[in-house]
Amino acid sequence: MTFASLQAVGQTFGMVAPLVVAKAFSADLFGSYSLSKMIVFFFAAILVSSSQAPFIVFASQERTQSGKINRAFTVQLMFFTLGLCVFAGLALPLSRQMMAFAGINAGDLLFVLLAFVGLALETFVCNLFMAMGQRVRSSLVELVFGSSSLGFIIAFYLAGSITLRTVFLTYIVSALVVLVTFIKAIDFRQLLPLKVDKRYMKDMLTFTKWIMLGATALYFVNWGDNLVLRYYKSMADIGAYNLGYQIFKGVVMLALIVNSYFLPFVSQHISDGPRMRDYLSRKRSRIFLVGVFCIALLFLAVPYIFNFYGEGYRDSAAVLRILLVGTVPILHTAFYVPILNSLKRYRFHQTVNVFHVVLNLLLDMLLVPVMGLLGAAVATTTAYFCQAVTFEIYFRLRLRKLLWQ
Repeated sequence: MTFASLQAVGQTFGMVAPLVVAKAFSADLFGSYSLSKMIVFFFAAILVSSSQAPFIVFASQERTQSGKINRAFTVQLMFFTLGLCVFAGLALPLSRQMMAFAGINAGDLLFVLLAFVGLALETFVCNLFMAMGQRVRSSLVELVFGSSSLGFIIAFYLAGSITLRTVFLTYIVSALVVLVTFIKAIDFRQLLPLKVDKRYMKDMLTFTKWIMLGATALYFVNWGDNLVLRYYKSMADIGAYNLGYQIFKGVVMLALIVNSYFLPFVSQHISDGPRMRDYLSRKRSRIFLVGVFCIALLFLAVPYIFNFYGEGYRDSAAVLRILLVGTVPILHTAFYVPILNSLKRYRFHQTVNVFHVVLNLLLDMLLVPVMGLLGAAVATTTAYFCQAVTFEIYFRLRLRKLLWQ
């Protein structure tokens, strides 16, 4: 409960920060901010998030066997370093395309790229504590990062100096705050000495390649609407859509705490039938019902939330309400993800993610020209329902007997 509560508060800070930015920015400037974040999270999904689940799974299993995670950590450190190098190698040649896409200049882009470094560093520290079995401390990392980012953004807002550059500056500054705060809490006895294990490297690389495919697909599920909207709609329309979408994404991140919380537990007890039955029957039912109740309350509160924003964001409320319907299947699916990762059924998982993004983009291209912003929201919600149905069928046909025997 402590872990979940701290993560929920941290994710709430992350969800509130864009709302402050939207209040300070016009709809078209918020559109540029949203497309710039799309660039940041593209690199994060490909180069950082893809190794998260493999690291936690292999480290949890290694810790159970030896009490250390130095083999898994060595591979993770190599992946992290390689990711930063690949990022540096891609950012410069693609800079003009990035600026044209987001409607920003070279100075703004520099701060956008620094934001990626900050996000990568925060993610690395957070995953490290998860891998060491310190879930509460991992959630504290997210809490400190989220509260620092929000605090800096509010300070810039009150000082009248909030711009695209200062907003993205908060990422790297907040990551440094995290590093200074938690560096002494890292148990280096679990991490050292560094040891290159070819078997670990091969297995984690295979796992990561499939997760990378799925992370790319998930990225386009989260941000692909903007690609279609960028073609058909103005930057102000993109800003209006993304205000609603930012709140939706915050709710999704809260739902995905289920995966972060239960992944180490499921990895360690995947062969324990009674524990898995308790996880899928009792724990899932209670958390799911509480989650749906909270989603319903937010759905009712949407009109009051958008009273704070001007005419430029008038369509955001309808967008958010449609998207909130899609959070129900997301919450349902979140309980299956730790099982698939623990069983290393990543091929199925990531294949579903690929089909998910293809369906989402096809629906976007069909619905956005007809329904505008609401069409993008309907496309996203429909794709999530289809994904949930696929996961449920697969679980009942392939996994249920295996886990409950």
